[in-house]
Amino acid sequence: MPNHEEDLRAAIVRCCARLWERRLVTGTSGNVSARLDDGDILATPAARSFGSLRAEELVRVDSNGAARVPAQHPTSELALHLAAYVARPDARCVVHAHPTFCVVWSKSGAVFPQDTVGARETLGPVAWTPFRPAGSPELASLCAAQFAGGFDTVLMERHGLSTIGATLEDAFVLADLAEEAARIAFFSRLAGY
Repeated sequence: MPNHEEDLRAAIVRCCARLWERRLVTGTSGNVSARLDDGDILATPAARSFGSLRAEELVRVDSNGAARVPAQHPTSELALHLAAYVARPDARCVVHAHPTFCVVWSKSGAVFPQDTVGARETLGPVAWTPFRPAGSPELASLCAAQFAGGFDTVLMERHGLSTIGATLEDAFVLADLAEEAARIAFFSRLAGY
């Protein structure tokens, strides 16, 4: 993880671009944050597409979520990010995405089967949470409880998934692996396997 704010801003923008390129987010969906050494958090802005996000648009907030520049507005899912950092002090980053196959599986009330080598060995255990409104304290609390329980990936019913990591790369890879595992599970079921 970069230590300087300028480097971290650039790293977040690169992560967002990768999420966009992998179609793990579309439109203005999804959000990413990373914690600075002083406890402040850099978060993606509200209602902004990752396809053309710029480093200066990221919002720096304090540990309570107050924007350091009041005219800037962080993601509407900031409560989820703040709760994740409290639940898991080891987490330095949060990635929240809406990948298609993960959303499809979330509607089943269960996590997709993890019967491939990649899912078993690299993705690790995935938690599932019931639907709560986006941006709500209830959603943040449910996800935080799963993170506190040791999960790094949480599938949210009818919503998407959130991952945490020590680095942006760690959190991105978990989101990418989860979507691939969900895609394989979907087509395996369709094929009758």
